[in-house]
Amino acid sequence: MRIGIVGAGKFGLALAKIAAEKENQVLLYSRRIHEVNSINNDGKSLSGVVFPSNEKTSATATTKDLDNCDVLLITVPSKDFRSTIESLNIDIQTTKIVSCVKGFEEKTGKLMSEILKDDFGMPENNIFILSGPNLSKEISDKELTGTVIAGSDKDFINQLSKSISNNYFIPFSSSDRYGVEMGGAMKNIYAIISGYFHEKGVGENTIGLLLTKSLEEISLYSHARGANASTFLGLSGVGDFFSTALSQHSRNYQFGKFLAMNKGSAEALEMVNDTVEGFLTSKIVHSDAKKRGLDLKILNFLIELYENPKSLDEAKEIFQTDSIEEDSKFNF
Repeated sequence: MRIGIVGAGKFGLALAKIAAEKENQVLLYSRRIHEVNSINNDGKSLSGVVFPSNEKTSATATTKDLDNCDVLLITVPSKDFRSTIESLNIDIQTTKIVSCVKGFEEKTGKLMSEILKDDFGMPENNIFILSGPNLSKEISDKELTGTVIAGSDKDFINQLSKSISNNYFIPFSSSDRYGVEMGGAMKNIYAIISGYFHEKGVGENTIGLLLTKSLEEISLYSHARGANASTFLGLSGVGDFFSTALSQHSRNYQFGKFLAMNKGSAEALEMVNDTVEGFLTSKIVHSDAKKRGLDLKILNFLIELYENPKSLDEAKEIFQTDSIEEDSKFNF
């Protein structure tokens, strides 16, 4: 299969190596010419990712070179998604695109698939989502990892899955593209608050409460936007959320830890020194949730935390309730 990887970040490089090891024709697009030269001349990225020594793997800084790919996997940050698609010299009606991007666009609040469909006019059966508990470092270390490829073209999903599966990276399929994408976007928000509570040194009972109520908020908001809430019981929902919310390798988790150290959001972002998708996503979702009349207490607290440090006692107030109704509010 001729696979184009757009974006040479950690996840893009990990996917490119997996695809290359399955002897696909792999073309990695990067705007960094030094990265392109390193891959083409030395067979490795500037960060040290080594590719198989064959003639099937190459890199380019020219979008025109992507024309002959059977599929493009987009791995850039959400803030760069629209401009990246605009820069690609492709037939938008025939090209198959897999978005590996987790988040919403800041200006419009749209998911990446909505941008492709609404603003670029891509046919629905050419739009796919790849999402799951896919921490780049663990994939690079060949830790057993599952992912979900979602879309309406089952035959293509099967073809792509076979092309990138191995003994440690296992794709699963889903027809609920919207639900899979929502899970991947929303989990980053609540991974931040998980990092905050972990850094505050709370017990496992509190973490269990936090994760459960976080999932409730994810479900409530996603259902309000039309997603199938049952999708969140799967790998791209609960699986991805737990992996991110409990992993110290997660950038969002690290960001939350720094907030718990009474760092302001700007300083915490600098300390992470990498993209924290949940920061922007939380602001977008918070604004939209208010318009929809949703009271998401954990999210509200997080937004306040960006502006002013909060004590653990103040944080615990988000779980207080006057209701003694059964606690499950998931819309399954």
